[in-house]
Amino acid sequence: MKMLLEELDKELGKLKDDENYIIKICEKLRGTDSKAALEAYEAATQFVREHHMLTCAYPWILYNKGWVYFDSTDFKTATALYEEAYHIFKENNNIDGQLATSSAFVSGYSVQQKLSQAIEHGMEGIELAEKVGNYERLTQIKGNLAALYMEIDEYEKAKELLDQIVNIPRVYSNAFQVACYTNQAECCNHLGDPEQAIVYITKALELAEEYIPKMVPNVLKEMAHIYATKGCYGTAEEYFVKSVEMAKAGGAQLYLQDALMYWAELDLVQGRYKETVDKLQRVEKGIEKAKSTRNLNKVYLNLGKGYKGLGNYEQAYAYLEKHMALEKQMQAIRSAESMEMLNRKREEEEGKNYKFLYTQTEALNGVGQKILSNLDKESIFSIVAKEIQDLIQADIIQIGIYNEEEGILHNELSIEKGQRLVVGPKSILDDSFWAYSVKHKQDILIKDTEKEYSRYFEDFKEYLEKIRKKKEYVVETVPYSLIFVPIIMKEKVVGVISTQAYKKDSFNLKDLSTLKTLSNYLAIGLENARLYMKVEYASKYDALTKVFNRKELFEGTIQMYEQLKESNNANRTLCILMIDVDNFKRINDVYGHQEGDRVLERVADLIQASIGEKDRVGRYGGEEFMVGIPDETLEQCMQKAEKIRINVEKAVITSALGTSIPITVSIGGANLHTEGHTLEQMINYADKELFKAKHSGKNIVCVYHQGFL
Repeated sequence: MKMLLEELDKELGKLKDDENYIIKICEKLRGTDSKAALEAYEAATQFVREHHMLTCAYPWILYNKGWVYFDSTDFKTATALYEEAYHIFKENNNIDGQLATSSAFVSGYSVQQKLSQAIEHGMEGIELAEKVGNYERLTQIKGNLAALYMEIDEYEKAKELLDQIVNIPRVYSNAFQVACYTNQAECCNHLGDPEQAIVYITKALELAEEYIPKMVPNVLKEMAHIYATKGCYGTAEEYFVKSVEMAKAGGAQLYLQDALMYWAELDLVQGRYKETVDKLQRVEKGIEKAKSTRNLNKVYLNLGKGYKGLGNYEQAYAYLEKHMALEKQMQAIRSAESMEMLNRKREEEEGKNYKFLYTQTEALNGVGQKILSNLDKESIFSIVAKEIQDLIQADIIQIGIYNEEEGILHNELSIEKGQRLVVGPKSILDDSFWAYSVKHKQDILIKDTEKEYSRYFEDFKEYLEKIRKKKEYVVETVPYSLIFVPIIMKEKVVGVISTQAYKKDSFNLKDLSTLKTLSNYLAIGLENARLYMKVEYASKYDALTKVFNRKELFEGTIQMYEQLKESNNANRTLCILMIDVDNFKRINDVYGHQEGDRVLERVADLIQASIGEKDRVGRYGGEEFMVGIPDETLEQCMQKAEKIRINVEKAVITSALGTSIPITVSIGGANLHTEGHTLEQMINYADKELFKAKHSGKNIVCVYHQGFL
């Protein structure tokens, strides 16, 4: 969300209550163009200095300001700002700040080919993140180290590191996931698998368009590059045009340079040498200033080829020499001791991840089978709750099922300290961790609610007040440790599963992984239960009228008859009503079959509304319905039959053209003792009475009886 500069003063005022709110302000500024963002950061810097907020708010401003310069390809200024922020964070023991800047260092130094410094900061960051259990920053650092491999064209190693990231529970932002998908796509493309590259880049584009529009130009650039590799030049050209236009409009200099550089490769392949040289000359100075060895290498190589194509061999040779010099530099970097250290760390992390995932799979395989073999929703929830209680030390376990049309999470399960609670629904329009998890399809792992809330919503006090008013928890305080995992089926969020604890630092990555695995089983289990219920419903109910179908109607009525007969009471009775819609063929002929269907639906609803809970109604066939009424007097049965007739007669049904459709029903019935009469006889008597009603003017009730009330 873009934040207008005139709103900044109001936002900065919130820092007086909570200095950590600066993270939210900076997040809003990320959608602003670079010039406006830098002006805003200057105003913010002045505010925090005046209010002596130099230990927390100020370094976060420096860090985020650094990213503005990074995106503008001024990597030297960016790393200088990261450096200043890092020292302040370290002096004040702000661990998250240290890890954020460590991750930024990896990016900043990588693109400048200062790989030893990038790796040093990366290793330090990984060690600290693992020590404190900050998994979001850990994955960010690993993602940036993967990009470092890509800087020196080590795509296979980059892909291995990216695969490690996606194989652990997701504790990172949508922006980071877009970057991961884009980098995986680039790796696959360079490794000769453009089809898989298309899969990754399509995911990246969908995610970027929905959540991170400013990243779309970069994703489109990579999409174009992949199609160019596949030989789909026309499609590639279209994506390059879109990428360049969007990058220009958004002032994204880094993305613009990359798009033009790769577009030039497409020109080169098609023999458009002048266009190749023109595009590369536009970006050459900027890339030289940025000191990006990888990109300069591409530019020099392709400029050499472009000039050769134009017949300018002197220029071609000069650029070829520059290219060869950079190749030697990159080769030296690949064999450096720091790269060997990074390779060892990557292999070590891969081994740890494999062991971690294997242990989790073994531990949860049994519960997965229990969930998947169960077709009752309540039983599935109970199985999941029991497993969570056995595996995770949580005070609260909750499962919410999401209704997308309503925008509501309905609480299906809430257990606090072993006690089952009734918790009301939650709107995803309200600020909450639940809503964030649904809207962003994102896992959330929080160790201290008070410190980390600002990533997810703005006003912590308002959030606390809402919770206390709703009385969602038995204990008066709120949980400080939280995990929220969206339950996803076919790319859609169908619910959220959460564990919460009152103590800080209660959960770790293993707990998140456990919940993630359970959520996957839960998604499949709920879908299986839904499909089973759908099939079961279809086997019992008429698809149009939603009352029992003929088969289920007869089975239920037989059961009702037999229960009455087996009671050893000769006075037990069963009333059968046969109901037929009058002049139904004419309704179809005059108003059409769709209107006829609407009439049948309405009549079925009116019959159900006119009878009791113990009575049974079903569609006998065509426009005819049957009702079974157990153990009532003739007078009571007549009253129900008349109620049905009158309610139908009074009903107003308007056709699609706005004309009223008159409807009535004729009803024949038989109210007989079960002792001495078969069910077949009862139905036959009711049928005869229906025939009498139809031939006596219609819209009347006729019931056969043997003189008893």
